[in-house]
Amino acid sequence: MPRMHEFDLSYLTVDSLSEGVGSSQIMPLIKLLAKAGLSVNLISFEKDETSPSIENELKAAGVSWNRREFSSRGAISGLGRLLEMSWVIPKTRLIHARSDIPAVAASLSKRAPILWDVRSLWAEQKAFIEQAPIKKRILRAYGGLESIAGFNATAMSTLTNAIVPVLEERHRVVPKLRIVVPTAVDLDTFKFNHKIATPIKGLYSGTYNNYYDLHLSKLFIGELQKLASVEIHWARPKESPSDSLNSGETHIFVAKQAQMANIIGDYNFGISICKINAGPSLKAAMPTKVAEFLACGRPVVVNKGLGDFDEYLSEFNAGVILDGNSPDTREKARALMDLLSDPETPHRCRALAEKYFDIKEGAQKYLDLYDKM
Repeated sequence: MPRMHEFDLSYLTVDSLSEGVGSSQIMPLIKLLAKAGLSVNLISFEKDETSPSIENELKAAGVSWNRREFSSRGAISGLGRLLEMSWVIPKTRLIHARSDIPAVAASLSKRAPILWDVRSLWAEQKAFIEQAPIKKRILRAYGGLESIAGFNATAMSTLTNAIVPVLEERHRVVPKLRIVVPTAVDLDTFKFNHKIATPIKGLYSGTYNNYYDLHLSKLFIGELQKLASVEIHWARPKESPSDSLNSGETHIFVAKQAQMANIIGDYNFGISICKINAGPSLKAAMPTKVAEFLACGRPVVVNKGLGDFDEYLSEFNAGVILDGNSPDTREKARALMDLLSDPETPHRCRALAEKYFDIKEGAQKYLDLYDKM
C-alpha cells in the first residue's frame, strides 16, 4: 500500500490499552497497521497508570501515542472526553474512530474522512446494563451520537452482518462504503490446542456485567453437572467490580488479558451467555472471549441471537446456542457433552476462528477500506 502523509491514520478510542479490549483488540491491530506501512497516531484514554511495556511496544512499532487521562466515569465525563478528543486530533489523512464518541469527536474536528467503527450499539448496550433510572435516560440520549456518526462518516465497519439492517432502519443516513470485521483474535498468540482436559472444566473468561444472563448460565451448568462431573472456573480480571458471579463457578482466580492465551487450553469449553431480552444491541455484539475460545479449539456456550454466532456455530458445529427455557438447557447440556466427546470438535472450532476471526485478515480489510476512502 503506498505511503500517505504524516499522519496517514489517526486511530481514536476511549478504551484503555491496559484493559482487556485494549490489549486484546486495539494493540495487535495498531501494530499490524503500522507494519503495513502506515504512520499511525493513536489517541486513547487510560484509566490507570500505564505499564512502560505498552509504550515500548508502540514505540517499537513506530506508532505515535497520545495518552489521555480517562478521569471519572459517567455520561458528563464522557462528553468531556468527546470534546477533548476533538481538540487533540492531529493533522491526518484518515481517521479510524472506534465507536460513537470518537466518531462524533472526529466529526467536530473536521480533520479528515472518518471510518465509523461501530463496534456495538454502544449507548443502547450501556443503558441496558445501567440500573439507575436517571443514568439510563442519559445513556439513551447518547444514542443520538449514532445519527451524527452515520451522517458524517465516509465509511462504516461493523462487527456483524446482523446489525447492518438495524442501522439502516433507524438512521436516515449511514455510509454506503462499509465492511464487516468480526471480533478479531491474534491466532499466533491464541494457539490451537487439540488436547482435551480431564476432568471436564468450563471457563468464564473476563468481565461479566448485567448484559450477561448469569441465571441462565447457572441453570445450564446445573443440567451439565447432572450428566458428568464438571468444574466451572472464572478467570476474573482485576478491574471486575464483583468478586463472585454466583453462577455455578467452583473456583475463581485473577488473570490478566495477556494470560488468557495460556489459560484457555486448560479448559474444555467457554461460557458467554447474554440476556436474550437485551434488544437490538444483541445483533451488534460479538464478545472477544468467544472468539478466543474458538481460536484455541474450544467450543462455546452462547445465547440465541448473539451477533452472527447462530450462523457461525451452526456452520462448524462448534458450540451450543441456548434459547432460554429449562428444557432447552437440558437438551443443550447433552449437546455440549456430545461435542466434548468428539475428537474433531477442537479442529472445527479452530477452523471457524481461522475463517472469521483472524486479526490479520481484519487488518487487511481495514487497509483495503482506507484505500477506497
